[in-house]
Amino acid sequence: MKARLQSILLMLAGTSDKELAQQVQYLKEENQILRSRLPKKLFVTPQERNRLLRYGTPLGKAIAKLITIVSPRTFARWLKAEKPNGDTRPERRKPGRPPTPQEIHDLILRMAEENAWGYTRIVGELRKLGIHDVYRSTVANFLKANGYEPGPKRGPGTWSDFIRRHATTLWTCDFFSKKVWTCLGLVEVFVFVVMHIGSRRIHVAGMTAHPDAAWMAERADELVRFFEQQPEKA
Repeated sequence: MKARLQSILLMLAGTSDKELAQQVQYLKEENQILRSRLPKKLFVTPQERNRLLRYGTPLGKAIAKLITIVSPRTFARWLKAEKPNGDTRPERRKPGRPPTPQEIHDLILRMAEENAWGYTRIVGELRKLGIHDVYRSTVANFLKANGYEPGPKRGPGTWSDFIRRHATTLWTCDFFSKKVWTCLGLVEVFVFVVMHIGSRRIHVAGMTAHPDAAWMAERADELVRFFEQQPEKA
């Protein structure tokens, strides 16, 4: 172990400034390639910000030529917000949850405006971006405070509102199949049913072992006649 450590120290000691500069330049190019595969804007956690400040502050003005995860202006703002004595240890936590950063607030509003997502979907998208310290209640309250419905909205009213308003005139349809014994053996029979949403009343619209297009056209004609015979409020 001692011999291996000595060889590493000798290698570092023998590395010239030119070689170190070449290595740094390679890492910069590699970082730019990797950065180009990521979203244009990344959000870092407070812990990650402290790490960047710890290793970036000693670089001085040279940080402007190296930093890519945030803008040099953002880094300078972080640095200015630190304590004058250079102590970057976190302050004693106050009771309750810490305030959500403004950039995350802006991202939540953007998601709500551009996609009409509800708070659950927004929290899921934040998790994909690596933001894990924002909770559903936080997003819901923030949306309410900014005049947005916490749940997803698609036009005037929700889907539940639409169903309630039209329950007396809405029908739903579906198939199910059942294997039955016949004189020809075991046959799979397909049953076409419709259900009235308001009353949950079931109507068997037909059954066959061969549900082809012609059979469905006949069922459609029969359903039209069936609906015409129904009272205005089923």
